[in-house]
Amino acid sequence: MTFAEILSKYINRNIEVYGANQFFVEGILRSVGTESFVVEVTNGSYVTPTELITVFFANVEGIRVLAVA
Repeated sequence: MTFAEILSKYINRNIEVYGANQFFVEGILRSVGTESFVVEVTNGSYVTPTELITVFFANVEGIRVLAVA
């Protein structure tokens, strides 16, 4: 099973993404491809009101799936 296959099980869940250079994104996982995934960011100083962010697997150090409230 690939990382993309594992991650695709969490589509429409809230996630946090961490990178080697302290890169951080928090939002809703919207889609997963073979080399990247898309996160809908709903907060933050650079986003009004929502924006889709593409994150490449090569830039990811870790992902945390947040608990459902």
